[in-house]
Amino acid sequence: MIDRLISISTTDPDDARRKKLLNILLLGLGVITFILIVVMIFSILGQSAQEGAYLVVYGGIALLLGMAVIFFLNRILPGRIAATLFLTLITGIMIFSDSAHDVSNGRSLFIFTIPIIMASVLLTPASSFIFGIVSSAIISVLAISIKEEPNSPAIAGYFLVALIAWLSSRNLEQALLELRSINLNLDKVVEEKTKELATTLSRELILAGRNRAILDSIADGVIVFDEFNTAILANPALGKLADVPAQGIINRTITDFIQSDLLSPATRGTLLGMLENPQAAGSGIRIDWGNKTLSTSFAQVRDTEGKGIGTVAVFRDVTHEVELEKMKNTFIGIVSHELRTPLNAILGYAEILKEGVYGSVTEKQKNISERIMANSSRLLHIVSDLLDEVQIEAGKLKIQMVSCNPVDLLDNLRSVMDKITADKGLEFITEIDPSLPPVLMGDPQRLQQIMVNLSNNAVKFTDKGSIRVKLSRLDEQNWQIQTVDTGEGIPEEAKDYIFESFRQVKAAATRQHGGVGLGLSIVKQLVELMKGKITVDSKVGGGSIFTITLPLIMPLEIESITETEKE
Repeated sequence: MIDRLISISTTDPDDARRKKLLNILLLGLGVITFILIVVMIFSILGQSAQEGAYLVVYGGIALLLGMAVIFFLNRILPGRIAATLFLTLITGIMIFSDSAHDVSNGRSLFIFTIPIIMASVLLTPASSFIFGIVSSAIISVLAISIKEEPNSPAIAGYFLVALIAWLSSRNLEQALLELRSINLNLDKVVEEKTKELATTLSRELILAGRNRAILDSIADGVIVFDEFNTAILANPALGKLADVPAQGIINRTITDFIQSDLLSPATRGTLLGMLENPQAAGSGIRIDWGNKTLSTSFAQVRDTEGKGIGTVAVFRDVTHEVELEKMKNTFIGIVSHELRTPLNAILGYAEILKEGVYGSVTEKQKNISERIMANSSRLLHIVSDLLDEVQIEAGKLKIQMVSCNPVDLLDNLRSVMDKITADKGLEFITEIDPSLPPVLMGDPQRLQQIMVNLSNNAVKFTDKGSIRVKLSRLDEQNWQIQTVDTGEGIPEEAKDYIFESFRQVKAAATRQHGGVGLGLSIVKQLVELMKGKITVDSKVGGGSIFTITLPLIMPLEIESITETEKE
């Protein structure tokens, strides 16, 4: 029902995407505004309303009416027109959301970044600069009207936000365009032709001519093996991909086919395993073939009685897609690095303001400084997660094995989590098994990151009760980190994807609890880098238990392990 409400049928996929996004924003903002109006009305009726409560109610009603009109216009007008009206409405409301001083030179400066960012995704990437100019003009006019100097740093900040929004939106649109083109020109053809090929092969000689025509027209490489794993059919595209003439492949076994100098021993083993068990092999397995990256899929060919009579393999050149993924990771890494410096500067200056280094501060100013620090720290945590994700995907993140003290790990964890859990009214408990050695080998920084991520995840989804972190010795070879919470639990179907990047159990969780869905993904990847494993035991309404099992390595053992790895 909600999907029908926000989705709009149109022939232009980009316009449909923008219209749907605008509808989501309108509905979300409408719900928030409605709740705010109800709260203000109850405050007025209870005679506890603050000054300006009536103005908030009237303004909220006007905003709801305006958004309702835009929601209707979004269904009959081009998406960019409706989006422009929406952004204009939002910008207009922001002008009157606070005093002229606070809007132009005070606490409300940041709100003008919202239409700048929205414009890049609702209109065109370059629209972020237009709204950057509009926002700069607004605060300048307001400042001049009250005889103050325009805030130059804020104006520069608007254009920096516009630049980042333009880069992100532009790269997103280019990636979507390329992906759409690839899907239209390749995926549909390969899927249809491969299915048609699997059907026609069972008719053998009767449909041999049609099979050859289909094979020759497919841009992807196709090879067919009989029940004895001998190649009986190959198309010209395969010869180009494998750098071998198609006729030189026929009547050769799979072992002969993969004896290319361009293949590594590991890749040869992968291809043999896929041929021996095509049902379990899956599709889209990527392998390196020389300087190319190929996506491989194996399927069993059956006769009319359902008996297996061979195997068909499809090879697609995805080198360009892999390069795009590397470019994406590089882009995320660069943007994340560029964000860390200004965020650290904001944190530093906010701390200076809070401590009154440049003069005494009021309680209100202190609270504002603390809010700046809290939100900057949150952004810095997200940026760090993005950098870790990029490093892990690129294989550049290394585990540093040094001596570490389990007691120190828990003490450091408490220093981070005590206030967070106390603010939410939760009990935070740490335990350590007496049989666990006082010193063991590990990466303290990454172990700390794992425990903090798991604890933060537990805090997000636990409204009452406790969170328990326990370090224990499992046996002579392994030790465990266990996080137990009394939260809402995880549905059974969600356990398959909670460790995937940018995934959360519920779509609404991102809005309600924050985060980008990288915490558990990074935990799993770090645990695997440490040659460990992570499991989850949970049921809805019964809390969750995350258990990490790691190799127990004593300080005297690390030297022998290092020597073995060198050999």
